[in-house]
Amino acid sequence: MKSEKEDKCTVEDYGFENIEKLLTMIGGKWKIQIIYHLSGNYNIRYGQLKRKLPEISHKILSAQLKDLEKDGLIYRTEHDEIVPRVEYLLTELGRSLLPVYEVIGNWCEENRAILELRQK
Repeated sequence: MKSEKEDKCTVEDYGFENIEKLLTMIGGKWKIQIIYHLSGNYNIRYGQLKRKLPEISHKILSAQLKDLEKDGLIYRTEHDEIVPRVEYLLTELGRSLLPVYEVIGNWCEENRAILELRQK
C-alpha cells in the first residue's frame, strides 16, 4: 500500500515558484513553436524562422526571441557582413527543455479526447 506521500505530486520539492517561472518563460503560443523550430542542432536565420511561422508578426517574433535569449534558452549570433545576418540556436539550457516538451506532448495526446470535450 502506498503512503500518502508516495501518492502526492513532488512538485513542492522543486519549489512552486521555480516551476511557475519556467512555465511563464516558455509559455505562450509562439515560444513553444520557436523552440520546436530551433530543436534541430543547427543555426536558423531570422527569415527562415519567420517563414516557418507565417502568422506571427515581425514585432512579436522579435520580442519572443529577445525573451528567449534573455532567459538563456537561445543564442543570437549577429554576422557583420554587407547584408546583415542574424542566426539563432538553442543553448544547452534550451535543449534540456526538449524532453519536457515531449512529456507534455505525450500527456496531451493521451488526454486529447478529454481535453477536446472540455473545450466545447
